[in-house]
Amino acid sequence: MDSQTLKNLVFNIRKKHGFSVEVIPEILGFHLDEKENFMTVVVADRPDKSAVFGPGGIISKTLAKQLKLKGVTVKAQTDVLVRRFRIKLAIKRLREIGSQTGSREVRFVVGRRLIPLLKNGLKNPLTINLFKAKPSKKNLAVVAFSGGVDSWVTVVVAREAGLNPIAVSVSPEKWILPVKTRKLIKSLASTYDVPLEFLKGETESFKQIFFDGLDGKIHPCGRCKRLIEKTVVDYAREKGIPLVLFGDLLPTGNYSAHLIGDVLRFNVLAALNLTKSETVAIAKMFNHPGTSFTYGCPMLREIHKKHPHLTYPSIQRVLRETRAGILEPSQALKYVKSILGWFKFLKEKG
Repeated sequence: MDSQTLKNLVFNIRKKHGFSVEVIPEILGFHLDEKENFMTVVVADRPDKSAVFGPGGIISKTLAKQLKLKGVTVKAQTDVLVRRFRIKLAIKRLREIGSQTGSREVRFVVGRRLIPLLKNGLKNPLTINLFKAKPSKKNLAVVAFSGGVDSWVTVVVAREAGLNPIAVSVSPEKWILPVKTRKLIKSLASTYDVPLEFLKGETESFKQIFFDGLDGKIHPCGRCKRLIEKTVVDYAREKGIPLVLFGDLLPTGNYSAHLIGDVLRFNVLAALNLTKSETVAIAKMFNHPGTSFTYGCPMLREIHKKHPHLTYPSIQRVLRETRAGILEPSQALKYVKSILGWFKFLKEKG
């Protein structure tokens, strides 16, 4: 099969479903992963991607069914160009850090692990091809593991890259990390033989954030995130581990890495410019059940119910991730619906 045959199939599927066929999407090529029975279609631009994907993925799902594939994903060449550029920025940033730091351990993980990992992403921007290296005898990374798909993929990427990571979950109370999530965290870490620690952190400080949020004084995420980061970095420093990894997808390029004293803080998935669809796919490959696209922790959802005006910063975060190309519009809509769940709560209460 060639690109023209694929164009014809998409044209016929769109016509059958009653969609516009005045313009035929520009399909540049495709990659078929025979092992996974999965196809990646490369198109020219975002409108071409929308046309091949279709509302709710109806066109790509129908295409997969006709070709007897497990699935079809669509990549725009414009997005691939942006991804390559962002990865190059992240590599440049790591090289700057490697030349500036006095830590031999940081220089080692930058030069022998992180830059090769990003170069692998440059070579394989269309496929899920994790960088693999011989496991270190020492623990070279601490990963902040919340139980979500992004943080689990961060654990997986670190493990495959030979960083011998320790996963740490900051859990001062059940209103941040529910029992069900703790069980999932333990199960995943145990299945893949990843050392796991639960850290309480500064419990009273977390409680103050919760109470201030319930009083409507603050949106808690910024302060909570900084406190979690401090807890994880302090743990790494205490253990003499040079690298901490977080699963945030937004801080790409130059903003993906910085030093906190003698510890390197690195958003590896953002540096690779991965999307939510890709992290969900990788997470499922490594036994994670996936995501329901519910926004925030139980504490935040309770604050949303009590103070509807505090939903706006949460929605803004979703919009920023959509603008960055991390979320597809349909995924963003699910998050926004979950944030606005307080409408249903108020209706039931009334």
